[in-house]
Amino acid sequence: MIPIVVLLLAPSLVILPLSVSQRQVLAWPPRGFTLDWYFSLFASGRWWDSAIHSVEVAAASTVIAVLLGVPAGVTLGLRSFRFKDVVLAIAVVPLVIPTVVLAIGMYKVYVWLGLYDLLGLAAAHAMIGVPLVVVTTMSAARQLDPVLILASRSLGAGPIRTFFLVILPGVRSGVISGAFFAFASSWDEVIIANFLSSPTYRTIPVQMWAQINQHVDPTVAALASVLFILSMAMMAGLAMASRRAR
Repeated sequence: MIPIVVLLLAPSLVILPLSVSQRQVLAWPPRGFTLDWYFSLFASGRWWDSAIHSVEVAAASTVIAVLLGVPAGVTLGLRSFRFKDVVLAIAVVPLVIPTVVLAIGMYKVYVWLGLYDLLGLAAAHAMIGVPLVVVTTMSAARQLDPVLILASRSLGAGPIRTFFLVILPGVRSGVISGAFFAFASSWDEVIIANFLSSPTYRTIPVQMWAQINQHVDPTVAALASVLFILSMAMMAGLAMASRRAR
């Protein structure tokens, strides 16, 4: 198990020493030790603006993905109907289509509709987040005891009340996992964001891409290190939240 973890994390761990190197460019091996790149990162209004934009887009897209994905996941997990497999296949199509293909199509349609920056990115990223919420919620719904639903209905609870008092608490772990993955997928998405972002509204991945194309310095490594640490913290938080939800 340990070799697998090391293999998966090794590319990310390489960024950490590069972020404290005294070199003026990204180069291996690092030389010396300095925190100047972190000071430069946190003092930059451009990076702070990009971080705020990323949080706005990720939060909005996650809300949309949860509102659309949870009912669909519960339906697919609890009910049997004709063409169920077809509906599930359609629901996960955005996960298998190349992102650049989605981005080109979204660009044409969203610009025509006037959806770009926050609104366009939130809607576009929600399209990727919905399948993630559907899959995790459906998996949790399949483990739900149907007797609880029948008992709720027999005691006089209507469908809406049964959903909020019985079904939703039962699939809570799946909803939390799906929301986390939807947020993470929006947070680090760069291809669609490149198409739908304006020069004045850039998310962190788009800003990092632009920085790499213009001038590669260890500030990007410092930001990558911060994002890596935040991602690890979010994964730990998800693990604890999922354990409590069971």
